Amino acid sequence: MNKPIFKILASIGLLIIGFIGGTCYNKSTDQSKNEIITSGSDFEMIQEVTNEFVTAWINGDAEGCANTYSENAVFMVPDQPSYHGRAAIKDRYEEMFNQRNDSTRIEMTETVKEVIVLDDWAVIRGSGFETRDSEGASGTYKWIILSKKQPNGKWESVWDIFNDVEDIK
Repeated sequence: MNKPIFKILASIGLLIIGFIGGTCYNKSTDQSKNEIITSGSDFEMIQEVTNEFVTAWINGDAEGCANTYSENAVFMVPDQPSYHGRAAIKDRYEEMFNQRNDSTRIEMTETVKEVIVLDDWAVIRGSGFETRDSEGASGTYKWIILSKKQPNGKWESVWDIFNDVEDIK
């Protein structure tokens, strides 16, 4: 056989083997990707970050709330301009917490309903409920968050939007 043709055929064969091997190598066995999930390690980690946010909210900890967002996040609040960046989001939470009545006991829960994981990105759909006992107020809301998994494994909100189903009065 002619040596140049043999080299070309061998190169093509190696390229095909490399392509097939590469597509098989990157498959995850942890959970299905690119579909809606309601359990699994990514789902649990996302609920943990959600719980971290809730704890910070209840405690009036603006920095704790803001630390669940990425550095360049966008927070979209109904009937208000969007807040761009972790610093602006922190300022927004500080302003809200400064308006709180310190004697008000707040209870809040947020539940992750579904997550669509796309490699290190996730679209999260959830709902929440909040009560403020001394004000006699309660309300429910729904939210969607686009989140990115950081190198340390923590998920951070990149885009956060919510709506009030029932106003908290």
